[in-house]
Amino acid sequence: MKMSAVATPPMLCAPGRGATGVVPGAVVASGLRDRGRAAAPLFCLLCALVLCLCAALPARAHVVDRIGPLLSNDAVVNNVRDIGLLKKAGFIYQPDLTVTGEMCPVDGSRDQLAVLSGMLAADRMYAFYFGDVADAAKKNELLQQLVGKPLPALGSKDLARIRKAPHSREAAEILARFRQQELSRLLEAARHDERLLRLLGAHLYGLYLERLYMASVMVLAAAESDTLEPLYQVHTGLASRHGKALEILGGQGLLGLEDGEARAALVKKLQGLLTVNKGQPTLESLREIVSLVQEERAFFLTPCPLPQ
Repeated sequence: MKMSAVATPPMLCAPGRGATGVVPGAVVASGLRDRGRAAAPLFCLLCALVLCLCAALPARAHVVDRIGPLLSNDAVVNNVRDIGLLKKAGFIYQPDLTVTGEMCPVDGSRDQLAVLSGMLAADRMYAFYFGDVADAAKKNELLQQLVGKPLPALGSKDLARIRKAPHSREAAEILARFRQQELSRLLEAARHDERLLRLLGAHLYGLYLERLYMASVMVLAAAESDTLEPLYQVHTGLASRHGKALEILGGQGLLGLEDGEARAALVKKLQGLLTVNKGQPTLESLREIVSLVQEERAFFLTPCPLPQ
């Protein structure tokens, strides 16, 4: 028997929006065609979104894979040895140049917190190497408070070895292993979350600023002495490892949650000043480096509010 209409369950018509029961087949077909045409752009958008999400993880993983070797255990060992050049040149640890417990990030700014945590990590390494283990412990406590979660800790035996010979090869390897454990956790987390990758970029940015600030102040103070030559190696090491990692992150817009373009531009300028003249910047360039870093660093060193 031929039927001129298709029997359709009442649920195809929304209550109050038309008759229920028998619906002409042409009307159903027409409605499906119209709905298909309307849904086409949405379908394309969803497909594009899925493709973007699928591409995001490999993109993050690719960035992490590129910066990983620049933050590897060997790289960290070399960073510690670079700090040792300052010690050998006769410089002493100056707590007044470091971040103290009186400095706080702006309320609610995870980005500033991440930058400040990088500065503290740099200061802690200086304190450990120069033998001020007590101040290093304070820096580590502040860093734990900022991060809000447990970080790798040095055991009592390792601390005793560092106190006994803070600038020995063994101490350098202990510190490098300790710092590498932190970085490995940060890198692995960043591989799966772009926000965490951006916060890692902010952390490394703060680390770079602080190391460059400390080293540049010392290098500038030695500009008219015979100790300048080995100190150039500190700048070269910083530019070729942390600086290079920041250039990669900056090129992808990953130097934090805020002001990414401005930070990338500053890193590019500083890297240029550090590598000019085969890694031996002029006295004028050194002064410019110190001035640029001081200005940027000061932005993050906000005094903590007074207790009410």
